[in-house]
Amino acid sequence: MKRLIAILPALALAACHRQETKLDDTITPVRLAAVDLYQPTGGGRYSATIQPGRQVSLAFRVSGIVQGLYLSGGRPLEPGDMVTGGTVLAVLRQEDYEHATAQAQSQLDAARHTQQTAAAQLAQAQANRTKAEADFARAKFLLENVSLTRPEFDASRAQLDGTAAIVDAAHAQIESSLAQISTAEANLATARLAQADTSLTAPFTAAVVQRNVELGMLAGPSAPAYTLADIATVKAVFGIPDTVVTQLRRGKILSLSAEALPGQEFRGTVTAIASVADSATRLFQVEVTLANAQGLLKPGMIAALTLSEASPLPPVPVVPLTAVVRDRGNPSDFAVMVVENKIARARRVNLGPTFGDALAITAGLKPGELVIRDGATLVTDGEAVEVIP
Repeated sequence: MKRLIAILPALALAACHRQETKLDDTITPVRLAAVDLYQPTGGGRYSATIQPGRQVSLAFRVSGIVQGLYLSGGRPLEPGDMVTGGTVLAVLRQEDYEHATAQAQSQLDAARHTQQTAAAQLAQAQANRTKAEADFARAKFLLENVSLTRPEFDASRAQLDGTAAIVDAAHAQIESSLAQISTAEANLATARLAQADTSLTAPFTAAVVQRNVELGMLAGPSAPAYTLADIATVKAVFGIPDTVVTQLRRGKILSLSAEALPGQEFRGTVTAIASVADSATRLFQVEVTLANAQGLLKPGMIAALTLSEASPLPPVPVVPLTAVVRDRGNPSDFAVMVVENKIARARRVNLGPTFGDALAITAGLKPGELVIRDGATLVTDGEAVEVIP
C-alpha cells in the first residue's frame, strides 16, 4: 500500500510532463509562397508626403503678460483657421515698455539740450578768443613802440591763452554731448524696437497649425506662440533611387494623385533635388512644388506619382507584402521566414519598390525559395511549422 502511494505522485508528474511536452510541441500552421521573379514595366511608382510650402513658428522677442488675442468669429484662433498677412495675432501689456521708451526719449532730449548749451558756450568762447587775439596784436604793437609796459603785455598774452583754453574745453564738451546723443538715440531705438515686439504679426497669409498662448499668461522668447503654415503652395516630398534621380531636373513638370482625392490629378514643378543620398535609405530626396489655391491638398496627405527609370530594370525577386516582418534582432531591419524541411528560418532582406501586393527583395532571397505568406509573425527562427493549403 505504501509503495502504491509512492508511485501515484510519480505517475501524476509524468502525466503532467507528457501534457506540457505536447503543449510545447504545438506546430504553428502556415501558408507558403514561392519567391517569384517580377519584370518591372513602365516607371516606378513612388509615394510622396504633402508638406506646407513654408511653415514658421512665431514667438515674442520680449517677455510680458498677454493682453490681447486676435479673435475670429468671437473666439481666439484655432488650428485650421486662416489669417491674412499683417494680422496682429497677440499683444503683450504695453505699460512696461512705454515707460522704457519714455525714459530713453527723456535721456535723448537731455543730451540734445546739453549739446545746444555746449554749442552756445563754444560760440561765446570763440568770440572771446577773437577779441583776445585782437587785443594781443595791439599790445604787441604798443610794446614794440615802447607804448606798453611788459606787465600789460603779459596780461594780454594770458588773456589770449585763457580764451583759447576755453574754446578747447567747449570743443570737448561738444564731442562729449554728441557721444551722449548717439548713445541716447541707440537706447531709444532699442526701447522702441522692444515696444514694437510686444505685438506678434502674421508674416504672410497662412493657416494656423497651433496656438500656444492664452490671455493673461506670461509669454516670452522661450516658446512659440503660434505656428503658421502657408498652404497656398505645397510641396510633395519623396525619395528616389540613383537610377531615377539622373532623369530628373529642376523645373520638370510632374503629375501626382492623392489617395484622399481620387480621380483628381495635380501638376507641380520639381524645385529641389538632394545632392547626397540619405545614408539610411540610399534614396535622394526630391521636392515638387504645387499650386494649392483651393486648399485641396493638405499637409500630411499621401500622394503618388510614376517616374521612368534610366534604363529597363532587370527582373527582381518579389514576395507577398504579408511575408515581410521586422527583424527581431534589429527592429530597424526587415526579414522573411524561409521554410526548409518544415523548419522556419529568419532571413534578413533588403526591400525594393512595391508592385501591387508584392514587394521587391533586392538582397537576401533567391527565386524559388519558400517563404511564409500567412503566419510569419507567429513563428520564430528554428521553429517547426505545418504547411497548409
